[in-house]
Amino acid sequence: MLAGVAVLLVIVGTSVWLASRTRDQAEEVARARDMRTLSSNILTSLLDAETGQRGFLLTDVERYLQPYEDAKGRLSTDLEHLRILVTRDPGASRSIERLTPLVNAKLAELAETIALAKAGRRGTAFEVVNTDRGKGLMDEARRILEELIAANEARVASRMAYLDSAAKMLTLVTLAGGSLIVIFAAGAFWTVLRYARELVNARHQVETLNVGLERRVAERTSALARANDEIQRFAYIVSHDLRAPLVNIMGFTKELEVGTAALQKFVAAGSAETADLTEAAQTAANDDLPEAVRFIRASTAKTDTLINAILKMSREGRRELNLEPVDLEKLFASTAASVRHQVDEAGARFELAARAPTIVSDRVALEQIFGNLVDNAVKYLSPDRPGVIKVQVKETDRVQITVTDNGRGIAPQDHERIFELFRRSGAQDRPGEGIGLAHVRALVRRLGGDITVQSQLGEGAAFQVSLPKSLVLTNESYGPS
Repeated sequence: MLAGVAVLLVIVGTSVWLASRTRDQAEEVARARDMRTLSSNILTSLLDAETGQRGFLLTDVERYLQPYEDAKGRLSTDLEHLRILVTRDPGASRSIERLTPLVNAKLAELAETIALAKAGRRGTAFEVVNTDRGKGLMDEARRILEELIAANEARVASRMAYLDSAAKMLTLVTLAGGSLIVIFAAGAFWTVLRYARELVNARHQVETLNVGLERRVAERTSALARANDEIQRFAYIVSHDLRAPLVNIMGFTKELEVGTAALQKFVAAGSAETADLTEAAQTAANDDLPEAVRFIRASTAKTDTLINAILKMSREGRRELNLEPVDLEKLFASTAASVRHQVDEAGARFELAARAPTIVSDRVALEQIFGNLVDNAVKYLSPDRPGVIKVQVKETDRVQITVTDNGRGIAPQDHERIFELFRRSGAQDRPGEGIGLAHVRALVRRLGGDITVQSQLGEGAAFQVSLPKSLVLTNESYGPS
């Protein structure tokens, strides 16, 4: 009995200790979860407030301010709750102390622009927005909130690992005690079962919260992988195409050295010149040196063209998009008019969509996209038949525009290649450097869309551009509404 009582005391003592630690860890998990949720809510409220402000500034309609008004009411409450939760965490408390003035300053900036717009001074309001003061406040607040979210996610993970370990230990202690003393098995089992249920419930709650997070991580990982593949292809293409003219320059520099040596021998011979030296010097001066200079100039011009193309795409990638309603019907008509002379000379004709919607996007980018596609359609018309270039539009939840021609077409193996920088398909009998379609794809993706091609050699090509009906401009990226 004494041994049984001792074992029971050990079991009870161990169970009580584990239960206490489990309760503490579960409270920490709940607190970390609440801090993560509040941090996410504050970030969402800031974005909602900014969305309401922008909607009101763009439309001057009061109902667009509703997200802003709702977010203001939530922010003060969520900040106060978060401040209470972090009282036992000095690092998080310092983050909240830095965050509070940033949130207040951001709300003040939003209130200022809204007040200016309500007073009829929308131009002044947009000037305040364009100072990027609000963007700087938003970026700093986002950084602090994302740090809080990441820290609490790590805290939840570590506490859950401890809870799993505690559950295993508790099970082992229970099994060992039950095998030694049957008389106390019922009570021990009841205690273990109660706390095991608490552990399982806590774990299930955390797993449920993590489902959405895991999905977002998977999506972002996929996007990063695709971006990394594109960067690697771009680096290979650029290094390969820049190397070719450099090799030419190096080779013909050697020719310059040989020709110069022949001239130097001729000059050094002076009055004692020989017929062989004279002939070598004449060949160097009249043939070798001019040819080398000509090829070096051509190679440097090629290198300059490639570098300028890279710089052009880089500048376009940094250009700030200007969102406005764009009437696609008028845009297509303007694009067709710009190449009307070339179309008439080729004996071709245009067939434009009878009706096309108005979308909210960047007008300059759209003009460049369809200008390039129409220009390529005209450039690669087949001389064997009258040319026909069609622009068709289909509306669903997005807008799909198809530019079709009956030109010489593109081989299936080149359907992806033509969208790479400095790459072209088929016979190289038309002027160009192979940057047009690469530029088009970069612009389409920046507008939240995608571009594909369907074509066979000798049967023409159809370029399909899918775009959102309304592009939403955010601080981090561009995307469809």
